[in-house]
Amino acid sequence: MAISSAICTSFKQEILVGTHNFTATSGDTFKIALYTSSATLGAGTTAYSTSNEITNSSGTAYTQLLSVIFQMLVILQHLLQLMVH
Repeated sequence: MAISSAICTSFKQEILVGTHNFTATSGDTFKIALYTSSATLGAGTTAYSTSNEITNSSGTAYTQLLSVIFQMLVILQHLLQLMVH
């Protein structure tokens, strides 16, 4: 199975019950990872995995799991506000 373009179902459920703190100055830290097309990821994914992850040693240098998604937080905050109203 290939990677699908999806938001994890568990994350969507956690947003609805307020598990994550999206406050800009004191909120949770959100990180990303890059994967090869061989990775098996989709809406049912519930945990970070190093399997088929692109790392600094594989020739495509990036800082593993240290890219904070600020713009994504703003978008999610707006979506949450729309869901509340």
